[in-house]
Amino acid sequence: MFEFALQAAKDFQLEELGNVSIVSRKTFDECPTFSFRTKVPCLEYVSLMIENALLLRTHREGRVYVGFEKLSRMDYVADCFLRISDVSERVYVFGVADWKPPRHPNMGVVKLKPDTKLAREWFVIAHSNKYKAALVALDEDGFDSPVLDERNFRSFKSTDPAIVARLAAAAEDLIDQLSETSV
Repeated sequence: MFEFALQAAKDFQLEELGNVSIVSRKTFDECPTFSFRTKVPCLEYVSLMIENALLLRTHREGRVYVGFEKLSRMDYVADCFLRISDVSERVYVFGVADWKPPRHPNMGVVKLKPDTKLAREWFVIAHSNKYKAALVALDEDGFDSPVLDERNFRSFKSTDPAIVARLAAAAEDLIDQLSETSV
């Protein structure tokens, strides 16, 4: 998904922020598409901005695709995603099945094999008529890192409707492919 995001943005203005410890709300709002390198706390904050916007702007419409690498990483935000599932048409959660997410009629789980490339990616893609945003990040260190919150990620964010639409279509294709192969 990360490489696809960079490819999808190649015809657009992509700003490179370099290494950052935090992405400000101003940068998030004013720069439609950017890439950066960061650690877990910054990704959590950017994810939270997207999650909050979903809760405030959508009403039973749109789809959300979220990748946690391992499903157990969803545990601390499960309640938030249950609420997002309440206000979304459908939420798809991707991850290695090391934990069982709570059930919700609007939430589907896409189980990944640990050795797949997608199992090293963190993403939140929100695609609705009222809100479009994507955060996609590639874990450079993996879960063997002694301090999980210190892991480094190459990251990409976009609120450009065309880019987000491409990423949502790619996520739908992944769901179809992974369902067929029982990954």
